[in-house]
Amino acid sequence: MIILLGKSAAALEISEYLKNRGVEFSRIETLTETTCLQTSSLILDVSHPFSSIGFVPLSQRCEQQGIPYLRLERPETLIPASPLIYPVYNWEEALLRLEERVAKLYREKRRTITIFITTGSNKLESIVHSSFARSARLVVRVLPEEHLIRKCSELGIRPKDIIGMQGPFSKGINKALFKFYKADLVLTRDSGLEGGTDTKMSAALELGLEIVLIKKTSNSSGCTVHTIKELLDWVDAHVQHI
Repeated sequence: MIILLGKSAAALEISEYLKNRGVEFSRIETLTETTCLQTSSLILDVSHPFSSIGFVPLSQRCEQQGIPYLRLERPETLIPASPLIYPVYNWEEALLRLEERVAKLYREKRRTITIFITTGSNKLESIVHSSFARSARLVVRVLPEEHLIRKCSELGIRPKDIIGMQGPFSKGINKALFKFYKADLVLTRDSGLEGGTDTKMSAALELGLEIVLIKKTSNSSGCTVHTIKELLDWVDAHVQHI
């Protein structure tokens, strides 16, 4: 059984491709320590690099068990030099930076600070339950899937602050959304050019918005491709042998 790991737009595209090819697979959003490895013939890892189980440990476990492993890893985005960009390297750092920036902006503007969240629903609970959330309005952009919309709603995000859209988005669309929702601060992750990181940042910078950017950590283990086409070409060449 091929396991497709991830819930991003890329995972959905790959899922459709495998269906059309008649390939037997199972798509799951989160891989736990005990999930699927024993019965897997191949792991296609399209999960975000900031998910709870990291790339290196998973690739090592697959290697130990003789399971082929392929990771879609977007090339790192060239980040412009700007005092408005606050790079961090994990979720804990992101929360600390958000707390710091919300507090400062709240003191300066003397009003609720709008955080435009483009990291989806993953770890959204930690933002909703944070101390700085009392001073913030949370606007969340997620894929237009029922369970993601429902999760946001159950966490207390108001319907008018939930945006169900599938990207990547142009600079113009990002800019229009940031302006419409009166964003003060953008939370995003480096998902590469194909993930639209450059257009999100350029739109935010033109509007003078602060950006908390979760950057990738460097990895060297495992079999890695950088585009969906590379991954699908690899599957076409190898799936019959798995």
